Amino acid sequence: MKRINLLLPALFLLAVACKHQPKEQTGPDQPTEDSLSNGSFLPVADFIKNDIVKADSFSGGILRKVTINGKKDSNYIQLPEFHQLAYFLLPELDSASFREHFKEHSLMDETTAMLNFIYTPTRPDGSLRSVMVYLTPSTGTDKVTRIYMERDFTSGDTAVQQKLTWKMQAYFYILTLRQPKDGPVVTSMEKVIWDPQYFAE
Repeated sequence: MKRINLLLPALFLLAVACKHQPKEQTGPDQPTEDSLSNGSFLPVADFIKNDIVKADSFSGGILRKVTINGKKDSNYIQLPEFHQLAYFLLPELDSASFREHFKEHSLMDETTAMLNFIYTPTRPDGSLRSVMVYLTPSTGTDKVTRIYMERDFTSGDTAVQQKLTWKMQAYFYILTLRQPKDGPVVTSMEKVIWDPQYFAE
């Protein structure tokens, strides 16, 4: 009888533990919400800074291609001009500001087999509308392959929309749409390439 009395509390505790065990999420495309407090934000600005350093060190030539309303032009540029054009290091990407004013979620894209980290602003007063970081998962360290951003702002009486893509160790390009208050939309695309295998694209 004494043995039974000792077993009952143990069985009760086991039942409570099983009942409150967290459920596992299923589904490969299930988005994972990352809270602002868990410190999981990717260092987007650092990824770009490090890639600029690599371009400074290893690029044999830097090709700039410009298309404005269908008219194309291209020329080789030096590192100082490359740094002027690579204005991806926006103030909003500063780590403290980024964590405070953006939220993150992530998903696995089965089509591309890549991890996508998506950042969207928590308030509408900034120019940066979205940031996406594409990672190729591996058994070792996941590799960042591309960063994509969208901006929306005004310059004088002109509304400006920009789509910016940075492909690691290869190139960046910026698609810009300018809508003056009185006048037609001006579309321009600027691509800066430091990996020669992409010169012909």
